[in-house]
Amino acid sequence: MDSNHETGSPRHPQSSHSTETVPLLHPAKTAPVTGPAPVAMFPSVVAAFVTATGFLCMGYTLGYSSPATHDLQAVNGSVVTHGANIKLDSSALAWFGSLVSGGAMVGGFVAGLVAEFAGRKLGMMMCSLPFCGGWSLLAFGDTVAALYAGRFLTGMAAGMVTSIGPIYIAEVVPPEVRGRLSTVSQIMMMVGILTVYALSTVVPSYKWLAIIGIGLSAFHVTGVVFLPETPRWYLARGRRSDAKASLVWLRGAGALQAVEDECASIEAALESRPRESIAYREFTKPALRRPLLISLALMFFRQWSGITAVVFYAGIIMKSAGFHNANQASIILAGLQVVFTAIGSALTDKAGRRVLLAASGIGMCVASVAMGVYYKEVIGVVFADVSWKLQIMAVVALGVYVSAFSVGLGAIPWLVMAEIFPNRARSAASGMVTFFNWGMSFIVTLTFFHMSEAFGLDVVFWLYGGVCLALVLFVIFCLPETKGRTLEENERLFATPSSINSLHSSERVVLVGDSGY
Repeated sequence: MDSNHETGSPRHPQSSHSTETVPLLHPAKTAPVTGPAPVAMFPSVVAAFVTATGFLCMGYTLGYSSPATHDLQAVNGSVVTHGANIKLDSSALAWFGSLVSGGAMVGGFVAGLVAEFAGRKLGMMMCSLPFCGGWSLLAFGDTVAALYAGRFLTGMAAGMVTSIGPIYIAEVVPPEVRGRLSTVSQIMMMVGILTVYALSTVVPSYKWLAIIGIGLSAFHVTGVVFLPETPRWYLARGRRSDAKASLVWLRGAGALQAVEDECASIEAALESRPRESIAYREFTKPALRRPLLISLALMFFRQWSGITAVVFYAGIIMKSAGFHNANQASIILAGLQVVFTAIGSALTDKAGRRVLLAASGIGMCVASVAMGVYYKEVIGVVFADVSWKLQIMAVVALGVYVSAFSVGLGAIPWLVMAEIFPNRARSAASGMVTFFNWGMSFIVTLTFFHMSEAFGLDVVFWLYGGVCLALVLFVIFCLPETKGRTLEENERLFATPSSINSLHSSERVVLVGDSGY
């Protein structure tokens, strides 16, 4: 019996030459090995981190308030309004701190226009103009008006960063790593706060800190120069060749097929996007009114928990709590913010939004009450000396306060806002909610000194604690869980009153009786 019959193969006249066909078949068998090159992740990671240096500058701006107000605070009422050694009373210090938030309200609006018409990259580069201009006024200005203008301009730049930075990252990072890289900006902001707190222990004055701020701004814009514009912005304007060049930079020169596929996907998404702009009167309808009220409430709780006042005036708060070296205690608090922001980012998709927000509110409430008791029973009179053991108690309370904020209330309100609005309303809603957030920040930082003088720091912290308790109740009774749901499912939650009511009745049990899974 011949070999062909033994193997079950049909007889062919030229079967003796079958071995010559093996090389011809070999390329087909190994074709999958030589398929399209994998998409490179490293360029996108670099782009995200370079963008996040803008949040480093923003954190530096927010944290700058603490050492600067500590240096500028007048002692025994000796106010100096001109010259190299300006000293301000509590009312002027309140304006110095709060004008950052006022500038951010304007910056967010300006950035939205710039990012839409001039591009995301140019928008990020333009952040350096108010940053450098503001820091220059703070470093070299010799009048109160110059200091106010410097704070407003640096705040304006910070508002531009918060508006443009997340858009750029979302549009250049591949979906599979977008979730992890989206937390980089929040962590870098905390690193910026820690940086300025740490430098304040070795830098002689707030003016030198401002000069370093100029350097950080220059570092940010230098990095952005080398980044590409986002492919989505190019494709929205019909510039396909530019979009492909941008994607080649971001995904790697070997991933040409992936670049072509992503271009087609973005084009399809742009084609399916509604052409008409949403009218603001539509936010009076239940489907948009409910998510808008939830987002505004979360931002209200976020700001009136007092966190902005604590970050802006950490040095003065520590000094009033009896610390002789308040800057070192502030560094500890900033370090805790960095660590617990990272922990919160890791837990968001595991524990859920509601559980972390409730835990955040409970921790901040307890810590605020403890600080109120400390000021009422221990300090009694501002600037009184206390033992180091009691000082440690205050540091622990404030440590719990900032840690609890960082693990939940710091980032989750922004995440929930992005998840509960339909796509057609997300941009308009984001603008309103962001404006409201900075407006509340402006009011909280402006009124902190006035309330402290009128009622005492004990009452101020008890007020913040009461707001945190109200947050917990709001989360239990009003906030739906968005973890594990698609954006379309979240949109349907607010379609009818019955859907949201039934959701609340079931999720209250999950929050208090389960881990949230």
